[in-house]
Amino acid sequence: MDAIALLRNRVAAMGANTRSLVTDAEGIDWATPVLPGTSPLGLTLWHLPRTVDWLVNTTVRGAAEVADSPSYAGLPDPDTYGFGTGLTPEQATDVARGVRAEALLVYADEVHRVADEWLAGLSEDDLDAPVGGFRDNQQRRPSYCTEAALAEVQHLPDLPLGQLLLRPTISHLLMHAGEVDLLIQHAKRQP
Repeated sequence: MDAIALLRNRVAAMGANTRSLVTDAEGIDWATPVLPGTSPLGLTLWHLPRTVDWLVNTTVRGAAEVADSPSYAGLPDPDTYGFGTGLTPEQATDVARGVRAEALLVYADEVHRVADEWLAGLSEDDLDAPVGGFRDNQQRRPSYCTEAALAEVQHLPDLPLGQLLLRPTISHLLMHAGEVDLLIQHAKRQP
């Protein structure tokens, strides 16, 4: 089995799933939680590509994120909101209010294109090596260094690259995708 091809396939599937969820959420209020105790849809939909951008570009590659391009200045500011973890309910609402479907789709497509291009250059041996510089790279934005944000990623820095990619960019995002899908279904059933 080609592990790199499998990872590329799963990351591409997450990109396609994000596109599908954004389309399915059309007509639903993205800034108000659908159910008490849940995050607003806009936050979670934005968090999906933001997580890939943060993990692949900042913590693993030590490179600029796609979100740093002026093209995405209309989306929530990563210097303020990070990649959507460790936020207060007020911040979550602020993020959700700032997410527009069209801009999010363009951003998500570019994040997944960049991630796929990078993945294509890896070897299977790369997947077994720990990510050097994860902790230092995490320091690139103050929003990544808040106590609440660091608590969310404390278990990641010493993982081999393959496991690191499987956790936040695939399993974590699949969990959120299922959550969003369920919330969309619930919202559409409401009068």
